[in-house]
Amino acid sequence: MATTRSARAQRLENVALELFASQGFDETTVDELAVAGGVGRRTFFRYFPTKLDVVLGELDDGLAALVGALADQPGDDPVAAARAAFLAINHYAAAELPALRRRLGLIEDVPELAARATVRYRDWESALAADAAGRWGDDAGSLRAQVFGRAVVASMRAVFSAWHARPEADADALGALVEEAFDALSRGFASP
Repeated sequence: MATTRSARAQRLENVALELFASQGFDETTVDELAVAGGVGRRTFFRYFPTKLDVVLGELDDGLAALVGALADQPGDDPVAAARAAFLAINHYAAAELPALRRRLGLIEDVPELAARATVRYRDWESALAADAAGRWGDDAGSLRAQVFGRAVVASMRAVFSAWHARPEADADALGALVEEAFDALSRGFASP
């Protein structure tokens, strides 16, 4: 997924993800991240307010991309719109996959990152609920819209977990999992 961060911020992020993978998240200091990225500590903090933001900042970029992609989808079917939006924002070049795998591993394995990611996922849920409510002519706070937003985010989290668990899986496999998840959402979970 293309990001809005500068080349320097992306370089710092890639170096940080490599260090976290080799040394551990808790064991890696901000000073080590700054040195490895070729910047000073203060410069590092200009790009990332906390060490957590190095890993989780992509979620904020992803949310902005999702909101834009949802706005581009016509029609009154929120499942179709969300499917198209998630497929649009989850195009990764082969060179981007190692960093994506490291990020996903950290979010799943580091409790503090998992907890902070969950807080950020609420914004994704709200964006999806608002989009669905708009398509249905409903209130974004309605139970139906809220269930939809949470179900879609939970499904996409499951997609990324399943993809991450398959080291051989490529970007096409990720797209196929997104399709499979939305097929399940559109059918519901009654017996086939």
